[in-house]
Amino acid sequence: MNDQTYVATVKKALLDCIAKLDSVKWLYLMNPDKDFTRNRKITFEKFINICLQMDGGSLQNELMKHFDFKDDTPTKSAFCQQRAKVSPEALKFLFCIFTETLIGIDAPKTFKGYRLLACDSSDINIPYNPEDTESYHQNADKRGYNQLHLNTFFDILNGIYIDCVLEPDRKSHERQAFNTMIDRLSLNAKAIIMADRGYEGYNLFAHLLRSGQKFIIRLKDDGSNGIISTYEFPYKANGEFDCDIETTLTWKQTNHVKENRQTYTFVSRNKFDLYEKDNPYFPLKLRILCIEVASGQFEYLATNLDRGEFPPDVIKELYHYRWGQENSFRDLKYTIDLVHFHCKKREYVEQEAWARLIVYNFCEAIAHHIAVTKQSGKNTKHDYKINFATAACICKAYLKRNDDEINVCRFIGRFLIPIRPNRSAPRKIKPQSAKSFLYRAA
Repeated sequence: MNDQTYVATVKKALLDCIAKLDSVKWLYLMNPDKDFTRNRKITFEKFINICLQMDGGSLQNELMKHFDFKDDTPTKSAFCQQRAKVSPEALKFLFCIFTETLIGIDAPKTFKGYRLLACDSSDINIPYNPEDTESYHQNADKRGYNQLHLNTFFDILNGIYIDCVLEPDRKSHERQAFNTMIDRLSLNAKAIIMADRGYEGYNLFAHLLRSGQKFIIRLKDDGSNGIISTYEFPYKANGEFDCDIETTLTWKQTNHVKENRQTYTFVSRNKFDLYEKDNPYFPLKLRILCIEVASGQFEYLATNLDRGEFPPDVIKELYHYRWGQENSFRDLKYTIDLVHFHCKKREYVEQEAWARLIVYNFCEAIAHHIAVTKQSGKNTKHDYKINFATAACICKAYLKRNDDEINVCRFIGRFLIPIRPNRSAPRKIKPQSAKSFLYRAA
C-alpha cells in the first residue's frame, strides 16, 4: 500500500484498538460497578486519549492544550480523580492489541526471511517517592531516587517494540523477564533474537531452544566466570574461532558427573526451571564464535544458526544490528518524553509508561514506512533518513486531529538528516533523574 494509505490505516488501527479497550473497560477499572458510570467531561476513552497525547509540559498545561483552551477545560484534580479509577493493565492491554495489529498491517521487513528481535532493558527514572520501597534506592550521601526497569523485545528492522515487561527496579530480573517474553512470543514468522552479554545463562539458552527460535547472544569475555571460561576452544591464528559445544545440564552431583566435566555441567534446580520431574538431565548444544569487531577487540557469541547459511561474517553483521535498540531507548525517553511524568504514584507512572510505548510504536511505524530516496539530478554527499524527532512531532499532531488535513508523508519527507556511517563516540555516563515538577516545561 502507498505511504498515505498506510498512515491512515495505522491511525485507524489505533483508534479501533482504543474503542475495543473502551468496550471492555470494566475489566480494568478499580470499581467496575460505579467507575465511569456518571457523565463526566473526561470519559474512559477521553482519558486514554489524553494519556497518549500528553507531551512534557505540566499536567494542567497539557489538559488545556488537549481541550483547545476552552473555558470548560477540566482541572488537573478532575483528571487525577479519573486516572485513579483505571488500572495500568488497561494501557498494557492497549499496547498488546495495537502492536499485534501493527504487525499484521503490512509485510514486515526481514533479513533472509527472519524478523530481527533485540532484547535489552533500560532504567526509567521516576519522581522521588521514598514510600515506594520496591522502586526506591537510598544513596549513602544523598536523598535517594526511584526507578522502574523496562525489559523489551524490539523489532529492529521494523522499528517497533513487540513486547515489554515493566518492573520496579528493586524487584527486576532481566533474564527472568527475557524468559517470560520468549515463552509468550507468538510471531507467525521466523525470528532471530539477539541480546547482550548480561543475558548469558544456561536457563535462558534452554528457553530459547525450547521455543524453536534462532538466537545470537553475546557471552562474557574470556577470563570472566562465564561459559567461555568453562571450555577450551581452537583459536585460529587471527584470534577467532567458530565451533560447537555439547553438554548435558544436570542438578545431580554424583561421582560419575564429577568425573566427566566435559560431558556434564552442573546447574542447580533453583537456577534452571526446565528440568523434568523424573529426568535430571537436559542436553544442550550451542555454536560458539569469537569474532574480531575492531583491531585487537574480540566478542564471543552463542548461536544456533546454521553455519552454512550464516557464516561468521554474517553473524557479525547481524549482531551489529542490535545497536538499533540502544538508539530506540534514546528516542523513547527524550523524543517521546519517557523522562516527563505527570504523577508521583507508581501505578500512574506505569499508565504513562505504557502510553509512551504505544505512541512510540505509532510514530515509528509511520516513519519507518516512508521511503527516502535521493532526488534525481542532485549530487548529494550523503544518503538521507527520516528525522525521527520531527516525524514524531508530526505524527502526534496527526493523532490529535479529527481530520486528515495534515499530509503526513509530505511533511515528514521535508525534514531529513544525513546518514553518516562509522561514526562513534564514547558513551557519556552521568547520573540522571526524573524531571522535577517545579522545573517542568510550560
